[in-house]
Amino acid sequence: MVSRVRPLDQLRTTVDFYGEDYGLARTVVAVRVAVVTSVGVLLAIGPHWVRQHAAAIVAVLGAAMVYAAAVMAYPQLEVRRTRYAWLVTGLDSAFTLALIALSGGVYSPVVSVLPLAVIASAARLSLNETLIVAVLLGAAYIPVALTSSPALPVTAAPALQAGWSALYLIFVAIITAGLSALAEREHRSRLRALVEAEAEHAAAEEERDLRARLLQSYQSQQDGLQVLVHEFRTPVTSLEALTEALTSTQPMSQVDRDTSLQLVSRHVHHLTDMLDALSDVALSRRPTFSTGRIRRVDVADLIVAAADAVGLAAPRLRLSVSGDVGAVAVNAQGLRRVLTNLLENASRHGRREPVDVTCSREADELVFTVADRGPGIPAESLGELTTKYVSVGGQRGTTGLGLWIVQQIAEAMGGRVDFAARDGGGLVASFRAPIA
Repeated sequence: MVSRVRPLDQLRTTVDFYGEDYGLARTVVAVRVAVVTSVGVLLAIGPHWVRQHAAAIVAVLGAAMVYAAAVMAYPQLEVRRTRYAWLVTGLDSAFTLALIALSGGVYSPVVSVLPLAVIASAARLSLNETLIVAVLLGAAYIPVALTSSPALPVTAAPALQAGWSALYLIFVAIITAGLSALAEREHRSRLRALVEAEAEHAAAEEERDLRARLLQSYQSQQDGLQVLVHEFRTPVTSLEALTEALTSTQPMSQVDRDTSLQLVSRHVHHLTDMLDALSDVALSRRPTFSTGRIRRVDVADLIVAAADAVGLAAPRLRLSVSGDVGAVAVNAQGLRRVLTNLLENASRHGRREPVDVTCSREADELVFTVADRGPGIPAESLGELTTKYVSVGGQRGTTGLGLWIVQQIAEAMGGRVDFAARDGGGLVASFRAPIA
């Protein structure tokens, strides 16, 4: 539905005038009523030659009084630059020239109203427009005065002339001082409106930033949910397979049963660590990849446990360890999550070929490499491996999150992960983790 605003209602809303400003505007506009009244008094007490066209003067004065009352009701017409500015200026000029023509031409006391008309137009129009009004009004006054003046020179009584001039000095003072005050208040009103507009703009910017942060928080929650699904999938799937094997009716040797139970214990321990990390995140409100607890672990055992979690064991797992990595203080949970994802990726895409894993210690860093014999990827696509939801197989769901998770955890630990093509085919993932 489209709302329609009447022109005068729209005019009222162009500038926010306060109640005191309306009172001052009406004071300025009241000069127009006083001028019309003074001309009426002049007809009553003035010389006879001003009453030569009494009936016509009365008609013009009546119309001028109605016009003055209308402007009094809408004082902003007098002092604002609106679409009615030229109309008001034109009516002022027309009424003034008509009264001059009917009351003595060049000798008419109404000539004193001409400067008032120009002064009032300056409040409604620009400087150039006011100059144009003055030129046009002067050009119109000359033929009106020449054609309507009496044949013989006439003059008003000295007392009437002096009183008339003194009265119009007061009118000039009211108009000029009032318009100056209105201009000053208008300036303050515009400054106030500008300040309010800037405040509203700042509030809108803050609201936009808040909305963006909320959307980012929502996206982070969605990412966290996808990460949890991906991270829990591997141990849960392995536990499901082990449970089926342990409860199967087919006979199982005691050695295989003990090995399976040990593997179940490792998976349960891994899930417990993940739940503890998730609890830490919930309590501290840190991101999903926040730094975990630091504890001393045997890195070789950690690699074997991560490999068991993804179903990767000797002879397919070929592990080489060098340096002192027997009791290293690291973010064990984060390190295991990285290794689990890297080993799962290598096992899934390795075409059942051996996966070569190396671990060494260089100063205050642990350096890991996981090399497979999978199909590999073009060199120009290596940079896209850690992009979220990008998968070689093109599958959906949590597929494509593994290497992205690796990069996020590596950055949270203060390490880094790199990928390179392997000679002879396959992919090499290198991971550096700081030692606490």
